[in-house]
Amino acid sequence: MAEAVTMQVLVPDGVAPGGNFVVTTPDGQMLQLTCPEGSAPGTAIQFAYIPLAPPLESAEDITEHPDDQRRREEASAYAAQKQAELEAAGGAVAAAPLPEGGEFTGFVFAPALFQVGSNAIVTRSDGSESGCNITEVFLTALGPQYNVYLGQDEAGQPIFKWCAESDMRAYPTGGN
Repeated sequence: MAEAVTMQVLVPDGVAPGGNFVVTTPDGQMLQLTCPEGSAPGTAIQFAYIPLAPPLESAEDITEHPDDQRRREEASAYAAQKQAELEAAGGAVAAAPLPEGGEFTGFVFAPALFQVGSNAIVTRSDGSESGCNITEVFLTALGPQYNVYLGQDEAGQPIFKWCAESDMRAYPTGGN
């Protein structure tokens, strides 16, 4: 998994503590952040994210299970739809690199370990585990929250679950 990149953003005008706003990263990801208590418009907030990974070259000896491939493609479509909705809503704030020197004194969000579009294993409410795909990343004072796509129900309706990082683990990649 890629290393987290730390950025900063100023709380936009009109956002109060507990309010949400959208930030864009240099690689085009759109993350939702919650304005922390004690912060106001113009307050610097530090957050970290996992940059989008370049597409993997497929190895001939590693094949993706058809169910995993279908779920990944469906999740990618939902994630793209959500990103388009966030863009259409406007008001996204661009993230900026941290200033050189000096210590950051604003609020620091814990980094998200998973990025939109990545596969993971999620613990279901009955204690079982299943594959999922990350469709949204939401950085909060309580830690990263994820909206994951689990597939479709018998009626063909999408199944999503909001979960914390503690409910997830990395998806096996075929390596050792």
